[in-house]
Amino acid sequence: MKISTNQLINDRLTLEETLYHTANGYLGARANFEEGYPAGMDTVRGCYINAFYDTIDLTYPEKLFGFPDTAQRLVNLPDMQTTRLYLDGGAFSLFDGEILDYLRELDMEAGAALRRVKWRSPKGHTAVVSFRRMASFTRPELFLTEITVETDKPCKLEVVSELNCNVTNAANAWDPRVASKPEQYIQMRDAETIGEIATARCGTMKSGLTVTAAMLHAVNVDCEKNIERTEAGFKTRITLRITDKPVVIHKLCAYSDSRRYDDCKQRAVAVLEAAASEGAEKLFAEQRGYLKAFWRDSGIAIHGDDETAEGLAYNLYCLLQSAGRDTISNITAKGLSGEGYEGHYFWDTEIYMFPFFLLTRPEHAKSLLGYRYSILDAAREHAKILGHKKGALYSWRTITGSECSPYYPSGSAQYHINGDVAHSFMQYYYATKDLDFMEEKGAEVLIETARLWLDAGAYDRKGRLCYNGVTGPDEYTCMVNNNYFTNLSARHNLTSAVYICGELERAGKFDAVKERLNITREELPAFQKAAGDIYIPYDEEWGINPQDDSFLDKQQVELGGIPKENFPILMHYHPLWMYRTQICKQADVVLAHYLYGGADEDTMKKSYEYYEKITTHDSSLSKCIFSIMASRLGWEEKAYSYFNGTVRTDLDNIQGNTRDGVHTANMGGAYLCVVAGVAGLRIGKDGFRFRPTLPKAWDGYGFNFYYSGSLISLNVEPGRAVFTLKSGNPVTVHVNGAPYLIDGEVAVI
Repeated sequence: MKISTNQLINDRLTLEETLYHTANGYLGARANFEEGYPAGMDTVRGCYINAFYDTIDLTYPEKLFGFPDTAQRLVNLPDMQTTRLYLDGGAFSLFDGEILDYLRELDMEAGAALRRVKWRSPKGHTAVVSFRRMASFTRPELFLTEITVETDKPCKLEVVSELNCNVTNAANAWDPRVASKPEQYIQMRDAETIGEIATARCGTMKSGLTVTAAMLHAVNVDCEKNIERTEAGFKTRITLRITDKPVVIHKLCAYSDSRRYDDCKQRAVAVLEAAASEGAEKLFAEQRGYLKAFWRDSGIAIHGDDETAEGLAYNLYCLLQSAGRDTISNITAKGLSGEGYEGHYFWDTEIYMFPFFLLTRPEHAKSLLGYRYSILDAAREHAKILGHKKGALYSWRTITGSECSPYYPSGSAQYHINGDVAHSFMQYYYATKDLDFMEEKGAEVLIETARLWLDAGAYDRKGRLCYNGVTGPDEYTCMVNNNYFTNLSARHNLTSAVYICGELERAGKFDAVKERLNITREELPAFQKAAGDIYIPYDEEWGINPQDDSFLDKQQVELGGIPKENFPILMHYHPLWMYRTQICKQADVVLAHYLYGGADEDTMKKSYEYYEKITTHDSSLSKCIFSIMASRLGWEEKAYSYFNGTVRTDLDNIQGNTRDGVHTANMGGAYLCVVAGVAGLRIGKDGFRFRPTLPKAWDGYGFNFYYSGSLISLNVEPGRAVFTLKSGNPVTVHVNGAPYLIDGEVAVI
């Protein structure tokens, strides 16, 4: 499985910096040319550690109570990509001389990116130069670059390899999805050499964090090495003579940070020493072995549609590259491929990306939930800031738990994030039956988020529990009363807290939880009553679920009348114009029908058709949901069309901003289009339920999934679906409403 290009197109370089990035969930680097670019050429040169941040001040012309004073921002790390090559004194550059052959590829089975060039220098040398790089999945702090140089005649080769701490973050003053101005967030504190290892320890300007960058070089021929100390770090000069065999240089780099290690310098040095003792070939083999296991459990086979299969494989690989696995980090909106949304975590993880890990790597899913538990105290504090006397409210965008959004109408007002987090905890329990985890962490999250809903709601004159002044998933409609999605998520959150407490009590595990969380005798019945009292909007005239109390009374807009160049809407229209019209950024009611059901078939169809006409899909989180629900409603062609608009979002740069990083939530959505859409999977109290279908464009498809510790495969072909128990104990799944015990191979017609 590979993506590749054999053309050098200058206008695509920032896009390809994203597409060919290398990451492992902890560490990520954009695919910048090691040798650099000519002055003035557009590039976003970056390397990042998941959840490593600096604190920035937020300023307001008019600041009101509770607005956040500071935010956190993902930090661009010391640059260790830069490696310049000189052949007989002439610099290797793809923008000078002549390119005779060019290949760039990402090998998703090897876990490595390759750039290979056959190049004729202005001095007449013909050289084949290749760069192969990986971020190790088994040694998270390790980044390895293999440089191979072969020439048509003997010559002197000089390699200048840099460790540069003088770096800034990227910015775009005209795009609210990116930071508005470039800043330098780290400064070098000290630097030293330990043997042949060059180390630089850098500190953030305000957050008090430190990171150590270290590099070491190994060369396959006799050479002269000289490590030079610079103001910004180090340069290692390697000088040798190329004769009749290729020169291979292994540049081993390590990053380690103070959020994970007390002595990050010692950790970085230890990682490099261990890697050097193993040798590069073993490291590459180790990477390939890790990915063999990943694809065995996590891949989706699509038969008869190679382009879709390529896009889907790329999405799943990027999800693996993006996901934190240490409970300190989560999954950012752009993974570790760029600086869009400043490295923040949103609801994206729980609703769009978490299901992939839950079904294919449950331990990773558990770690993602562990992150939410780790910031629960910050959620409690956030609730207090917003005026609540009890409970916890998760921040809309964050790294360590505090709110990083200065624009509350589409930030803190999105109370549904509590329901999103609760939903993921319940999905984990339904899929794993891990009651110990729910006793230890899950129940506390569910209880505290449920308490918030009691405090946030208000009863109207009809005795209905309402949630006013909130924003649902559709960020083009803010600060409304009774957003349908929000109210459903509140009901689910409340009933889930009651259900889990019941499960714990039946297992004899509730007393300790009850005492720890100070759950009163009246509290759980109050949750249950509130859930039954919540107002769920329904419009009798239209036969649909209104998005909120006022949505159907707002001005109607014909999307076809808006010039194409004015999309996305948020870049060209004032928020108040958007808030006053019936125009949606993304799925909202349709998403609620997918996640929570709760409506009859006719209502879901009418609602889908109504909102489809007014949804711009300006958010990359949208089309996948319309695809899933189209599959559910039997609209196969519509489902497949929306899926096509999802599965290659980044490879084809459909949103136009992949240069700022991949769209990780969309990637999770592409997975769900197959598993929850085409295969019809829903996970609930009664287990796993499937409604398998087969798109006309496919000859078949298949994937593996974990359920209650057992690994099962589903393969769908014309006329039948086959479930096979791969490992573990037999389990029962429901297919088209009927139960089937999966013990061996079971065919469902």
